[in-house]
Amino acid sequence: VVCVLNLFWAVVAVLGNVLVIRALMKAKTIPATLRPLFLSLAVSDLTVGLFAQLMFGVVMALMLKMSADGNFNLDLFCPSIVTISQLSLYGLVTASVLSVAAIAIDRLLAVSLHLRYRELVTPRRTIIVVKLSWIASGIIAGIYMFLPNYNDIVGVFMEVSVLLVTAFAYCRIYKVVHYHQNQIQSQISHQEAIEFAREKRSSLNTFCVFVVLLACYLPDLCCGILILAEESRMQFLIAFHASGFLVFLNSSINPLIYYWRYQEIRGIMKNTVRSILSVRNS
Repeated sequence: VVCVLNLFWAVVAVLGNVLVIRALMKAKTIPATLRPLFLSLAVSDLTVGLFAQLMFGVVMALMLKMSADGNFNLDLFCPSIVTISQLSLYGLVTASVLSVAAIAIDRLLAVSLHLRYRELVTPRRTIIVVKLSWIASGIIAGIYMFLPNYNDIVGVFMEVSVLLVTAFAYCRIYKVVHYHQNQIQSQISHQEAIEFAREKRSSLNTFCVFVVLLACYLPDLCCGILILAEESRMQFLIAFHASGFLVFLNSSINPLIYYWRYQEIRGIMKNTVRSILSVRNS
């Protein structure tokens, strides 16, 4: 059942994120500085569904079949395929998490800097951040793969660090929003008030992405922490692998959040689907 669900949601992740990427490329209401971060998240989610999740589902299905047949032999798996599967899994999931963290930091700067945000945060600098996050994802995946004795520690440390940074950013956003709401009538100009309201709404939209990520990653993080205790390793190993399904599920849910929270993206996605269906029916 888990394998079937895994493969089904992999298809959902691929189709959903393809629609999201096309919508992001055409959307005019998404700020130029935020668009590369959204595209980075959508591309990482797309590749998670296209490579990591599909390969994980196939490997799990083969392992269950071998276990049922009583011929559980891991030597049947090609080492190169296993290596590519694990590198894609760790690297792409890390890229997705780092993209969410970068979006949170960007929104914090937007509500904190106001009109100075456009001067300091440029599309070119945002693209540099995106490139660095993907390089960091590759490095973390390499450390996870080639230091097997420390991969549990690396995984837990990465998840805890990114989740804490992202949570801190949204806590700061809440405090800044609460403070400026009390200042709008007295000290903030009309233009700044309009800009602030726009950034506040954008921060709320991206916060929904973080909430879903938190719900999908917390079980995996808790299992990883429990596995660090040697006496609990065997007891929680199955739960750890099962929680990986929720990590993959995050890549399938994100397109639904874009569809729900962004009206223009929702409209473009609807028009794209209608165009595809009309071509098939013609």
